Amino acid sequence: MNEQVAAKIAEEYLSRWRRIAIYDELAVMEENGDKDWANITGEDGREYKVLAYVLPEADRALRLVIAVNDRVPRGAIAPATRTVVMRPGGTYVE
Repeated sequence: MNEQVAAKIAEEYLSRWRRIAIYDELAVMEENGDKDWANITGEDGREYKVLAYVLPEADRALRLVIAVNDRVPRGAIAPATRTVVMRPGGTYVE
């Protein structure tokens, strides 16, 4: 896995999620254990899997996690990840 390409993909997906995410929808996603995933081709021509999921944080905040891994069997040992925390009012904690 090209870590720089995977990191760029993770940052792009996190940026996209930040623009469209609604707290109530993320809360349902976390409650149901839902995950959103996509298989994409990186700028290096390799296949990557992008996984988005939500974890609970203190004070009802939610952590959105974007993880990017190559699609080779067993994948990379540690995926490239990016996270952001959203408060119940819809604001983000950096």
